Amino acid sequence: MRFPMPNFPCEFELPDEWWAEAGMVGFHPTTQAYRSGQAANVVPLTQVEPPYRRPDVAKDWRGFDKARLIAVLHGMVVGDEMPPVPLQAISDGHEFPPAPYAFRVQDGVHRFYASVAAGFTHLPAEFV
Repeated sequence: MRFPMPNFPCEFELPDEWWAEAGMVGFHPTTQAYRSGQAANVVPLTQVEPPYRRPDVAKDWRGFDKARLIAVLHGMVVGDEMPPVPLQAISDGHEFPPAPYAFRVQDGVHRFYASVAAGFTHLPAEFV
């Protein structure tokens, strides 16, 4: 399956088998972000720079680890509480032209891409 990136003119792909194995077939989010702890900030995905994946790295599919991604997607389906994604501010809002993104993912590539694929509009985050 192919998924468009928010605020970025490109797509990424996940194997259909992984999608089915995670139980995502027919999934539609009922909240703006996956379930996380009370202390999490909720940030629009359009404000988060898409983390770079190295498709040439020896992972299971174009920079993704199969077990990790399926576990994250399945957690979203069943409503598991998952940790927020650590984000670093990359813009103070005073640049000209303004930076296209305000935050950069420090750890949470699979949670970021799973959130986009699942159809969430926001990402639970903690600022580092």
